[in-house]
Amino acid sequence: MTSDDMIKAIAENTQRCKSNSHRIDELERSGELLHKMVTALEVLATQQKNVAVQVDKIDAKVTRLEHTPMKKVYSLIGYLVAALCSAAAGAIFSGGIDLPL
Repeated sequence: MTSDDMIKAIAENTQRCKSNSHRIDELERSGELLHKMVTALEVLATQQKNVAVQVDKIDAKVTRLEHTPMKKVYSLIGYLVAALCSAAAGAIFSGGIDLPL
């Protein structure tokens, strides 16, 4: 190998080193961006999990609230029926209504 060949090989090697250094720098930047994206995704996943838990709690509360008015209506109907039966029984036993026996 002549000195010209050696100089040419060293120049090619130097050029390849510069090119590789540039590529390594780009890969490092890409790695940093990827790390930031993964971290952001983890945060989003945690927030989504918290939102799901809150939605489940709200759903349970809404379901309970939906059934509460019906309980009140059924109670009111029961009170009305009891009042009517009491009034009828009171009228019958007080002599206000004559029943043919």
